[in-house]
Amino acid sequence: MEILKEIDTIIGEVKDEANNLKDAESHAEEVEALKEILDSLMRGAHQVQEKIDQYNDRRYR
Repeated sequence: MEILKEIDTIIGEVKDEANNLKDAESHAEEVEALKEILDSLMRGAHQVQEKIDQYNDRRYR
């Protein structure tokens, strides 16, 4: 399924940024890593919501 591949990609991005957060040497680097994690999670949530909406549209037509 396409959505599973997209979710796997997002999980990989979050893991990478979590490692960047762990390795951050300054407050600015920590903030940047947290922003990137948030962006990835928000994009994932948006994609999942789109799939739910598509399912509901097909279901109720």
